[in-house]
Amino acid sequence: MRIFTFENCDKYIRSRSSAGGLFSALAENTINHGGVVYGVSFDPNWEPCHCRIDCASKIDKLRGSKYVFTNISKCFPLLSDDIAANRTILIVGTPCQIASVRKKFGDNDNLLLVEVVCHGAPDPKYWNIYLNELLASQQKTRADIVSISFRDKTNGWKNYSVRIDFKDGTRFIQSHRNNPYILAFIYDYTLKSGCSKCPFKYPNSKADISMGDFWGIESLAPEIDNNLGTTIAISNTSRGEDALSGIATPITLSVEDVARFNPAIINAPNTPSNILEFELAVDKEGFNTAVNKFLKFILDSRNKGISMRYRLYCLLRKIFAIFKKG
Repeated sequence: MRIFTFENCDKYIRSRSSAGGLFSALAENTINHGGVVYGVSFDPNWEPCHCRIDCASKIDKLRGSKYVFTNISKCFPLLSDDIAANRTILIVGTPCQIASVRKKFGDNDNLLLVEVVCHGAPDPKYWNIYLNELLASQQKTRADIVSISFRDKTNGWKNYSVRIDFKDGTRFIQSHRNNPYILAFIYDYTLKSGCSKCPFKYPNSKADISMGDFWGIESLAPEIDNNLGTTIAISNTSRGEDALSGIATPITLSVEDVARFNPAIINAPNTPSNILEFELAVDKEGFNTAVNKFLKFILDSRNKGISMRYRLYCLLRKIFAIFKKG
């Protein structure tokens, strides 16, 4: 096991990526060697789905996090054909999705499995309800959408936003700190029921590589912190290490160091005690109303300028910095 950091040297790719653009580099390398890539894009109805690409011009549609669960098994027939054809294959997904690929197809030298560090996978029904409500408030339809980003970096990597661009030149953009969909995701209200019992957290990953945001970079590696996005990657296998060694930079940190600021590496999310009440509220009153009701304290705190969670985060950073110096 080794830990790496990555920042794509192409500024456009990095700006379009959730973190540092590692996926794009791995995808380009795979396709340049005659391979294929499986990742998540939006379908024509703006619902995330796993798909297959085999040319570099299509990598852009797979860039960026899509915080919605997808059914990767729909790709298994195509994947089976690619394995039979001895193609080089890159697959990116959540830990449970990658585990399902490993279980179905076993270990294969041509198959590079990459999992995203996963806080949990939101149920698609919440994305559809949220998007419908948002479009109604903007007097738009799904046919009016040009692009959607869950991790727009207009205001920086650390203060990312949800952004939707429309055909008439208008756009919706809202900081993740105030966006109802992201807040419900972060506070575990919209996740699939099995997420709280995830058996694939480190060190039980089935992936060759685990990759995610290098949160805590300002404390752990301030010399490379520029708020443009940096990826942290863990090589779980020799195949993963070989893939990272040629493009990423090794860093002398432990998994425990990194997990202090990105706990989803080792910890599964907690199911809120009032999750059933939240689900009923969404069904009866709508998504935004339910989020405003169940996360009112968080929203009120953020409207005042700073949340209790962020205060705790700052306090932990100070304690860690003092501990590190001492």
